[in-house]
Amino acid sequence: MKIVIVGERNGKAVVRWPQFLVLALVLSLVIGIGIGAVFYLLAGQWSHISTLVGIVIGAGIAGLGLIQGLRTAPGKQPPL
Repeated sequence: MKIVIVGERNGKAVVRWPQFLVLALVLSLVIGIGIGAVFYLLAGQWSHISTLVGIVIGAGIAGLGLIQGLRTAPGKQPPL
């Protein structure tokens, strides 16, 4: 199953904002908690900074996916 965040409607790129925001939130939380858990296993203490870094990395990955979708040529985007 492919998640479509940016598609084409009436010849223009359209962003599905609710789906993008949910995807960014879930991705950020999963990566943030994952990095925090790895730090906890290695260091023996929970680090809020490492969790925050993971959340920022997740948001960055989602943002890069949005930018890549918007840069795709209009004819190659999936129809909405």
